Amino acid sequence: MRLSSRLSDENKQAGEVESIFNFEKYVFSSDKDCDAEDEDDRIIINAGDSVGIEIGQIFLPLYSSLCDDIVSFTSIPNLHCLVISSKMISIDCQLQCGKFSPKDQRCKRCIPYVQSWFLIEADNIFSSRPTVNVIKKNFNAPSYFKLPVETVDKYSAWLAKAEIAYNERLGAGAAIYLRSAFESLVYEIGEENGIEKTFINKWKKEQNKSFEQYLVSVDSVCKIIPEQYSQNGYDLFRKLSNIAHGNSDEETALKEYAALKCLITAIIENVKKKQAEIKNNQEIQRALIEIGFAERGTNNG
Repeated sequence: MRLSSRLSDENKQAGEVESIFNFEKYVFSSDKDCDAEDEDDRIIINAGDSVGIEIGQIFLPLYSSLCDDIVSFTSIPNLHCLVISSKMISIDCQLQCGKFSPKDQRCKRCIPYVQSWFLIEADNIFSSRPTVNVIKKNFNAPSYFKLPVETVDKYSAWLAKAEIAYNERLGAGAAIYLRSAFESLVYEIGEENGIEKTFINKWKKEQNKSFEQYLVSVDSVCKIIPEQYSQNGYDLFRKLSNIAHGNSDEETALKEYAALKCLITAIIENVKKKQAEIKNNQEIQRALIEIGFAERGTNNG
């Protein structure tokens, strides 16, 4: 795993990574005997030096209230770090929104950059496979951007993780997160509406419903899947599962990612819309009761 992957994923902030520095080009001052007569032409790095590093691109998913969507911010490929010691470095970088377009009206109101800072410690920064730990980080972003975990919608976190996996060209990983969002949503809505997870089989014994059976039960009552593909709900889940279990090549998984994410996002948005309608109807009913219109209904002309 490259350091960029650990900086991009909140759940993978510590562990072993590939080499951070080009050992053919650099050597840390404490690792080199300056009095030795050798043919080492590498550049000596001292504490306080700014040095180019090879760690891949950093991805940061943020929720944008302007777009009402998760957008991915990406660093440039060639980054630099400040060497504090052989056990610690600091990385400052600017991340840019991948969806920014000067022609989009929403983008004209947006500052598409986020200043990011990371403080990383390690057993030995200059090891060929150092064990690192991201001990501090900071993102300086406009108020209309939020980390997915800061939003009320927990499903944004699943979608954000899927986006990270996709940006790292991990098709199966992206599918796992999309499937998790779908599965979690179905069970949550089912529980909220008192839909049983079991049934009585032909032997008159209680049996757990398969996910397909439970999805059918939930959708028949709550209509969570948009009408355009309401008959294909489990087909969508099966496709995600096949990709997640390695029954599809990575190239195909990556190619289909945008479409799969669109369908999962539409289900989440459909549920949000229905929940908002229910809340609004409840507020209207309370208002009618409060002013004495409830018995006569809304038709009081």
